[in-house]
Amino acid sequence: MPIKKEKNRIIFSRTFNAPANKVFDTYTQKELFEQWFYPEGASVEVYQFNAVEGGKAFFAIKAPNMTSYTITEYQKVQKPHRLEYLDYFATPQGEKDTSMPGMQILMDFKESNGKTTVTSTSVFPTQDAAQQALDMGVEQGMNGTLDNLEALLEK
Repeated sequence: MPIKKEKNRIIFSRTFNAPANKVFDTYTQKELFEQWFYPEGASVEVYQFNAVEGGKAFFAIKAPNMTSYTITEYQKVQKPHRLEYLDYFATPQGEKDTSMPGMQILMDFKESNGKTTVTSTSVFPTQDAAQQALDMGVEQGMNGTLDNLEALLEK
């Protein structure tokens, strides 16, 4: 899954051998989200999860050498086609970490012949912020995470 950077946007796309409803549910149902949303060698702990318009999620990605906290604020949830949310680094107490830039995530789910292509566009406040995310290894992390999703969908 190659990632493209266009100015302040990072765009990736991946096709899954599953219908759009099923793929969409893995992003919006806590019990499914917990089974795949972490890179290799890590785990996820979900403290809050309400994937509806105006809802919020708060979770931690726990790796051997560090823990990263995230707050997600859902703006648009249109099953099974579109998901839009704001994503922020967070403190362990669930507050936004203002030392790191947040981003808007725009996700499209397109089904064709029983397969679903997910295209995710991360919109950062600046080109430098997008480059910082790439430099932090977002591509490797997303590839591993989406490998987990692929395995879950094949069950």
